[in-house]
Amino acid sequence: MALGWLGLAGPAAARPPAVASVDALRQKLATHLPDTTRLRLLTKLCYELHDEQPARALRYGEAAVTLARTLPADEQGPGLLRGLLTLASCYANLSNGPEALSLLSEAQRLARAQHNSDALARTYTAQGSIYHERGDSATAWQHYRRALGLAAQATVTPRTRMKLLGNVGSLYYFRKQYPQAMHFDSLALALARRGSDSTAEATYLSSLAAYQLQTGNLPRVKRLLTQALAISRRQQAVRNQADQLVMFALYYIQNDEPVRADAAAREALRLARQSGYLERVLDAYSILAAEAAERSDFRQAYEWNQHYVALNDTLNNRETIQTLAASQVSYETQERARRLRQLTAAHQEEVWHSRLLGSAVAVLALCLLVAVYLHRNLRRSRTALAANNQALEKASAELRTVAVFKDKLYAIVAHDLRGPVTAFAGVTSLIDSYIAHNDQVGLARLPALVRQASESLNHLLDNVLNWAVSQTGELDCRPAPLLVSELFAECQALYQTTAAASGQHITMAAPTGLHLLADRNMARTILRNLVGNALKFMPNDGHVHLEAAPDPADPQMVLLSCTDTGPGMQPATIAALMSGPALPEPEATPRAKGLGLGLALCRAFVHRHGGTLVIQSRPGAGTNVTVSLPMAK
Repeated sequence: MALGWLGLAGPAAARPPAVASVDALRQKLATHLPDTTRLRLLTKLCYELHDEQPARALRYGEAAVTLARTLPADEQGPGLLRGLLTLASCYANLSNGPEALSLLSEAQRLARAQHNSDALARTYTAQGSIYHERGDSATAWQHYRRALGLAAQATVTPRTRMKLLGNVGSLYYFRKQYPQAMHFDSLALALARRGSDSTAEATYLSSLAAYQLQTGNLPRVKRLLTQALAISRRQQAVRNQADQLVMFALYYIQNDEPVRADAAAREALRLARQSGYLERVLDAYSILAAEAAERSDFRQAYEWNQHYVALNDTLNNRETIQTLAASQVSYETQERARRLRQLTAAHQEEVWHSRLLGSAVAVLALCLLVAVYLHRNLRRSRTALAANNQALEKASAELRTVAVFKDKLYAIVAHDLRGPVTAFAGVTSLIDSYIAHNDQVGLARLPALVRQASESLNHLLDNVLNWAVSQTGELDCRPAPLLVSELFAECQALYQTTAAASGQHITMAAPTGLHLLADRNMARTILRNLVGNALKFMPNDGHVHLEAAPDPADPQMVLLSCTDTGPGMQPATIAALMSGPALPEPEATPRAKGLGLGLALCRAFVHRHGGTLVIQSRPGAGTNVTVSLPMAK
């Protein structure tokens, strides 16, 4: 049983945000406050949420940094520094390393200017953690060594030293230097106990148990895990409990206690599902499948393995999307710097194209290797299970269905990516043309074109992620009362810039106080797709109108309509869109220039709420799409 997941970089987890504390902070923010107080509350909110809910914490961190930059120079220093460090932690937890490193570099400059040794040590520690997460242990050690050089100073807090020592111990563990790893984690544990930090104490006890498990010191493993689990249960830290119960399962396996191992793994699975901790759900599936196979219960082993494969595909898809997002951020940063340095350098343009091509080839090669690895593992598992039970023939047909579904999804993604990529290629051609003709007016329009193309690509990736997650069954529908006018205003603000760039107009009309009972993210996705498709196929100077009203035929429902002045559609096109499969073939889908997947996603989300979707259109007369969703009482 692999133990690689235990090599965490420092006390990375399991401090659940206090719901009462978060709600109290949000209530304070709703009142009229001085800017400095608001900055402090925004940063604290971001810190409370950055471990367990980094995506939710991100908006508070961004708002804090933006507010800090508007303050006078003598007031923004400490607040901006704290905001940058906390926001960098959010991006690091979201696996957006480039953005996190950029924020940490700015924080590092501020810390030096303010002679803040503690903040400087924190930036080095955080940078080392990001490089360690990437597998670049040499660069990670360089940053940790700089932080260790500052750790002895009196101004460096015990908490900063504790995190640094824990991260260094994790790096030694990654290098399989277990004595050094245990030494640094023991020092971090002592600091956690001295500072009465129970969360960190439980984390370092778990890390020491992992090291002892690797060295075979099983009695010591049980004592350490028992202490850690007791602390986590007192704190009701569900994620920490899931970590420690998985380790207990591994301990019982090595101690030849299969019944206890199975019980620990099932309890870890329950807690991990309860807290949405998908990585530990995956570990529990793996342990339960291995234990069932050991008992020769191959049918049960196959079922656990199927759960493992499905969830592993979901996690891999999420990591791929995050990698693409990080690549996009890196690209935009390099592009801005390149334009500022030299717009007329043809040689640098060729170098940039070469680097872009090399990066694409590297990403494609990496994806191919991952696909080959997963495919080979899947084939081995299927062959081994089929040899013990003839009933597994049915699984082959199911797996072929999954493969066909994925091929369709990949085909649609490949097709829809052409538009944004072609737009980026067109921008590069325009750059060459404008430079050659010294067209400053044309150059000034380029940022809007790049922004349009990047928004189109971001919208596509958002649709792909939502569709893939909805098909795996891991996407929960959590209806809540939503104010329709706020949803319309948010959608209008999102597309206002894109519409203005093409001379298009977006208007909206919604009765005051009209509420939906729907999942917020699904409702946003439905509106974004309807408005995005309308703008995409509508000529310049077109008009899109959003309108909401109670359904006269059903008082329990609300009608949301999106009307555009575009070219309209043939009846055959509408029929194909409404009666086609859940995931249409890209070649057969009318107007498959991005409409197929977005509309399929809208249909799936509307049906998830028990509503309907209707398209009314005629060639040359525009299009009206109306969806019905439940009304909140």
